[in-house]
Amino acid sequence: MKLFTILAVLSIASGAFAAVAKPTCGGTSSSKDTQLLTPTNPPRECVYHIKATSSYVCQLRIDFAWTLGQPSVPSDENDLAYVECVNDYFQVGDLRLCGTETNNHIYVPFNRTAGVTVVDLQIILASRVGYTGLPTPSWDISVTQLECPTGASVRDLDFDMRSDLEFTPEARATIKDGFLVAPPGCLQYFPSKSGVITSFNYNKATGIYPGNMNYAICFRRDTETTSLQLRTYHFQLGSENESKLMSLDNYCYPQVRSSTKSQDYLLVPQAQIENSDIFATYFCGESLDGAIVRSTNPGPLIMVFNSDAVYKKTEAGFYFTYKVL
Repeated sequence: MKLFTILAVLSIASGAFAAVAKPTCGGTSSSKDTQLLTPTNPPRECVYHIKATSSYVCQLRIDFAWTLGQPSVPSDENDLAYVECVNDYFQVGDLRLCGTETNNHIYVPFNRTAGVTVVDLQIILASRVGYTGLPTPSWDISVTQLECPTGASVRDLDFDMRSDLEFTPEARATIKDGFLVAPPGCLQYFPSKSGVITSFNYNKATGIYPGNMNYAICFRRDTETTSLQLRTYHFQLGSENESKLMSLDNYCYPQVRSSTKSQDYLLVPQAQIENSDIFATYFCGESLDGAIVRSTNPGPLIMVFNSDAVYKKTEAGFYFTYKVL
């Protein structure tokens, strides 16, 4: 199922399809559903203006697939402090992303009641003249405006969505915005009971995640939820410690900050690595590579990813499948 087909189903409200807007660079969309596609001759700067479709709009869910230049790493040839998206990048607010994505998403607050009526989404491209190694840019970005009217923010769904990819036409009429609205502060939100999670620019472990990031990954919890299970297929965050057992807790997030030691980590509250006696909260290096971990946090189901300004050559990121149990 193609990316936008999935998002078209995600963003259905009140049991009916809304028209999908497809603005060109510089265009404005006030539609509930908007698809942004690569123009035939992409300009160096392409800006889309997303205007609130109603006074109830509270968030944008932005799903994306793109091929952009990879982030730049600090070297003797530049003055970068950390891994940054410099050549090509997508930007909304202060967030910049780049590289290769096939199916990822973010949430962006859109507080119409606080006077914010337009959110700008930018694609910035480096000149290809005289440059080698930069890919032909392309993007397919789906923007869904989520509304939070009084009484509709309860995360409820009549259809049992077992996976983020299992949406059928029969399920469309049962999907409400309230089910998709993320808890405040979540850059990513997974409302389904199972699915796939990757770090940004993972690209089958050939990419590198941007530095200087700190964001929450959240999951839907209901009254019967007991835990979050993560099955790790790849995990490589910063640390060069060869021992998996040493790449935990204080080693990942030391009490005294260091300008040379990596503090890239994934925080998983009250976590236990299954089939072991290992309990931890902070994971870095390759500590979770190939492992199954379960979080029994009694409150919100959440993980926190952090990347710092220290570059190691082991920052490919992570690839999980998850289940809310």
